[in-house]
Amino acid sequence: MLKEKPATFSGIARAVDLALIVAAFAVTAIGCQDATHMMVLPWLRGIAPQQEVLHQYELLLLTSLIIWIAVTQWRESYRSHRADHLWPLLRDQVTTELLWAMAVAALTFFFKLNIVSRVFLLAFFPVSIVMLSARQLAVRAFLNQARKKGLNIRRIVVMGEPGCARKFARFIREEGGPGYRIAGLTTFSSANSGEIIKEDFDEAFLTLESAQADLECAVLKLLKMGKRVHIVPGLFDGTLFRRNLEEFAGVPVLSLGGYSVDPVEAAAKRLLDLIGASLLLILFAPILLLCALWVKLLSAGPVFFSQERLGRNGKRFRILKFRTMYPDAEARLHADPVLYQKYVENNFKLPKGEDPRIVPGGNFLRSSSLDELPQLFNVLKGDMSLVGPRPIVPPEIGQYGEYGPLFLSVKPGITGYWQVQGRSEIKDFSHRAALDIGYIRDQSLKTDVDILLKTIPAVLRRKGAH
Repeated sequence: MLKEKPATFSGIARAVDLALIVAAFAVTAIGCQDATHMMVLPWLRGIAPQQEVLHQYELLLLTSLIIWIAVTQWRESYRSHRADHLWPLLRDQVTTELLWAMAVAALTFFFKLNIVSRVFLLAFFPVSIVMLSARQLAVRAFLNQARKKGLNIRRIVVMGEPGCARKFARFIREEGGPGYRIAGLTTFSSANSGEIIKEDFDEAFLTLESAQADLECAVLKLLKMGKRVHIVPGLFDGTLFRRNLEEFAGVPVLSLGGYSVDPVEAAAKRLLDLIGASLLLILFAPILLLCALWVKLLSAGPVFFSQERLGRNGKRFRILKFRTMYPDAEARLHADPVLYQKYVENNFKLPKGEDPRIVPGGNFLRSSSLDELPQLFNVLKGDMSLVGPRPIVPPEIGQYGEYGPLFLSVKPGITGYWQVQGRSEIKDFSHRAALDIGYIRDQSLKTDVDILLKTIPAVLRRKGAH
């Protein structure tokens, strides 16, 4: 079994990345054809070019390498990613690369490297980002394959009360990836703390249910043996809450809650809503017109459907959709008690193909999500956001119980976690509510952009839309 040597591996990874930046610099210089870059080619071939050009490009390369070291050190990019999932890992990698590119561009301006071509920079950064990201993905794929074959495995013991130890061990098996293997579960006390460290293992996770003296004794013995120790501050269902590790008077504490975003990010989110909704209305203007004609020609009644929904802080507003049901749809629903009961039990929807309220052609508008395009006007007005929890009718708020005020603390959205993960295929109300509250927990400008990007394939697949 290979033993992990983080310092050695991180040093190799850093050296490889620095070499890739140099390679990207050379590839960009060779690939560019303007006169400025042709001055760089002789330098790459060992021929002396104009001295000023050489100095500026040398300074650019040196700055790029130093900034990469600084940014990756700040971002802790070379820590162990053994337990990280793919997309969060790739997102962090790309974020680091973009910060590096912006810092290099800013210093290029600060140092007044006027000879350095802007075309060169615009090519150098993408080439570097692609090469660095490819290195990260290749290393991850190689290590995953090695770990599946039993190489480079970290053996773990979990110590604590039996129930909590088993629960946390199950969590490691499900979320830790192929790089970890449970070597044993055990309790500890002052009497048997010498026995718990006889297993062959690399790391220990200790839960905090035992007496403080027992815990301190076990931690000291493990640390003296050179083992890495992780203290789990308690096991409870905190998945619905935003969590931060903070300090209170010098003591580390796990803080929960704090769902609101800061004013700057809130303003950026509103700007994204305004710009995004405006661009989408311009882009889809012909489709909006065709949908309006479609609804008008296929059934008598208004083009738009308007219904009261709950917005931020419980404010009521009228949501806009293209009408896909008969004008007396609500009366038809409430007139049939059996149908209404099925509607309530199915998350306030009727199963596909069983809804007598839908007009001819309405199913297509709903499955393609075209009926929701008028909600862009609600976004411009400020009642909704592009991304947020699903807007609900007032009677539904009771279904959220104690989480009702939390759910109403943000604007509802056209799209969100529920929409990109299956919509009507998610039949369990508690699951849908958890997805909505999960967005409230994770809300940020980055989260909104991620969901918007996921919405495109979700709409094209038309999964769960009816």
